[in-house]
Amino acid sequence: MVHPKTDESDINQALQHYFEFPHFRPGQQQALEHVLSGSDTLVVMPTGHGKSLIYQLGALLMDGTALVISPLVSLMKDQVDSLVRRDIPATFVNSSLSTGEQARRLRDIASGVYKIVLVAPERLRSLPFRKSLSGTRLSMLVVDESHCLSQWGHDFRPDYLHIADARQDFSAPVTLALTATATRQVQDDIQKLLGLPSMMRVITGFNRPNLALDVVYTPDVHSKYKSLLTFLGDAEGAGIIYTGTRRDAEEVTEFIQEVVKIPARYYHAGLDAEARTEVQDAFMSGDLPHVVATNAFGMGIDRPDVRFVLHYTMPGTLEAYYQEAGRAGRDGLNSRAILLYSPQDTALHEYFIENDSPTLKELRQVYEYLHHVENLSNKEPEKGGFFTIRLDVLEAETYLNHVKARVSLEQLEKAQALIRYPTRATSMIQVQLRPLLESNLGDIAAQVQSRRRHKYAMLKKMVHYSETNECRRRVILSHFGDTSSADSPHCCDNCLAAAETDRVTHKPAQNEGEFAALTILDTIAGIRPRLGKVKIASILSGSKAKNIARFTDFRQYAKLFSLYRREIVAMIDQLLSNGYVKSVGSRLPTLQLT
Repeated sequence: MVHPKTDESDINQALQHYFEFPHFRPGQQQALEHVLSGSDTLVVMPTGHGKSLIYQLGALLMDGTALVISPLVSLMKDQVDSLVRRDIPATFVNSSLSTGEQARRLRDIASGVYKIVLVAPERLRSLPFRKSLSGTRLSMLVVDESHCLSQWGHDFRPDYLHIADARQDFSAPVTLALTATATRQVQDDIQKLLGLPSMMRVITGFNRPNLALDVVYTPDVHSKYKSLLTFLGDAEGAGIIYTGTRRDAEEVTEFIQEVVKIPARYYHAGLDAEARTEVQDAFMSGDLPHVVATNAFGMGIDRPDVRFVLHYTMPGTLEAYYQEAGRAGRDGLNSRAILLYSPQDTALHEYFIENDSPTLKELRQVYEYLHHVENLSNKEPEKGGFFTIRLDVLEAETYLNHVKARVSLEQLEKAQALIRYPTRATSMIQVQLRPLLESNLGDIAAQVQSRRRHKYAMLKKMVHYSETNECRRRVILSHFGDTSSADSPHCCDNCLAAAETDRVTHKPAQNEGEFAALTILDTIAGIRPRLGKVKIASILSGSKAKNIARFTDFRQYAKLFSLYRREIVAMIDQLLSNGYVKSVGSRLPTLQLT
C-alpha cells in the first residue's frame, strides 16, 4: 500500500518528471512504498545505488517538509544546489551560514517553504531550530548515514543519540534510516536507538560486481611507494588515495607530485575549512584527478567516474574499508579497490582503539572542570540551576580531542552525573550537574571495555581480509551477512591467482636457485606452527640452536645446509617482494604462502 495520494504509476511518473530516470534501481521503489504507507524503514544499500533518491522523491509525494539529519556538513550546499536545479524547494542550516541567514531560513522552514531541509545532528540541540519546527508539518524524518548511531559501527557519533528524543518532539514523523555499511548487529542497534523496533528493512545486498578487489603486500614504506609508483604510472581516470594519518597524506601527495609526476592534492581535518572546500570542489568538478586523504574525506562524495580507490594504510574495520572503496565506480563501470597491506598498519589502529574513549580519570577530569565552571557561573534557580559551557573551551581546558570530549559528556549523562539542555548555539551546551556516583562510573568503564573488545574483533576481521587466500569478495559479503552470489567478472587478486595457478604447467627446478626457492616455499607450506623468516632460515640451514632443536626431525631440516642463514633470509625477502610469500601478524609476524 502506498500513500493515499499516489499509486505505482504516480511514483514512476514522478521519478521520470523530477529525476529523468526510466526506472528504479533494486530496493528503491520497495523502500519508497514503505515510507509512503507510513512505515518506518531502514535501508541498507551499497554506496552509489541511490539511497538519497528515496527520501527526495518521497518528500515530493508527501505533504509537508522532509527533515534530513546528515553529518555531511561540507556537502550540504552541493546537495541542496542539485535539488534546486531540479526545481525542488530545499535548503540547509548549519554553522557555515551567518546568524542572519540562519534566522531567515528558520522563518522560511516554519512557513513551510521547503520540501527538504538538511541539518547536522548537533542542530537538534538548538532551541531556535526546534521552535522553527514546532509548527511545521514534517512529512518524514530521514537519518542519513544511520550507522553513526551505533557504538558497534565504524563511525559512531554521539550527537546522533539525540535523534530519538527530537523525533518525539517532532510528533514522531515516519522515519527513514539510510546506510551503506551496517552488519546485522548495527542494524539492530539503529532500530533500538531510534526506538523503532518494528522498522521495515530493505537490504539490497552488498556486492559491487564492477569493483575489482586487490591487496598488495607491502611490508614497509619503500615497498608502499614502489607499489604506488607502479600502479599510478599506469592508472587511468580519477582516484582517491586514503592514508591513516595527516602526515602520510601530505608525504604521499608530495611523492605523487614529485616522483610519479601527476596532479594530486591532500585533504585532512588539519586544513582550514576554506582549503578543504577548495580541494573538494576541485575534485568534484573534475579539475583535480587525484586526492590523497584521511577518512575525513569521502562521506557523501558522489563523483561517478572515480576509477580507483587505493588504501595506502589499512582501515580499522571492514565497514570503513568497503564504504571508502565503494566510492569507486559509482557509474557502474569497471573500477578497482587496492589495499597496500603492511602488518605494521595494525599498530596504528590499536593506538586509535586504546585512545578513542575517555578513561575513568578523564571522565572525572571533565566532571571536575564542569564543577569548576558551575561554581563560577551565575546559575538561575528558577531555570533549574543550569549553566552554559563552550565545547571548544572544554576541549582546550581538559586537553581532550573533539571526539573524546563529546563522548565524555555523553557518558557522564549516561552515568546520571549531568543533564543537558538545548541551546541557541550548537557550539555551546547547557548543563545541570548531579552527584557523580562511582558505581555508575564503573558501569561506564565496563561499556568502554566492551566497545574496545568489539573494535579489536573488527580489526582482526580487517586483518583477515588483508591476509587471506580466500575470495576477498566472499569475505566481505559474509561479514555483512549477505549469502547471495559473489559473482563478478573481475573478482579479486586471490581468485585471479587461483585461476592462473590452474593454467600453469608445473615443472621441476631447473637450477640451484629454483631448488632453494621451492624448498623455502615447501617449508613454509608444511611447517606448524607457522614461523617467522629467521626461524625458517635457521631450520633450513641446520642450526643447532636450542629453540630449533624441536624441528630437527622436520623433513626439510638442514635441506639448505650449504647456505648461510643470512643468504636464506635474503631469498625469503625476495619471495616476499615478488608476492609468493606474505608476512602475517604485526607483533610476531609469521610467513604464509600467498
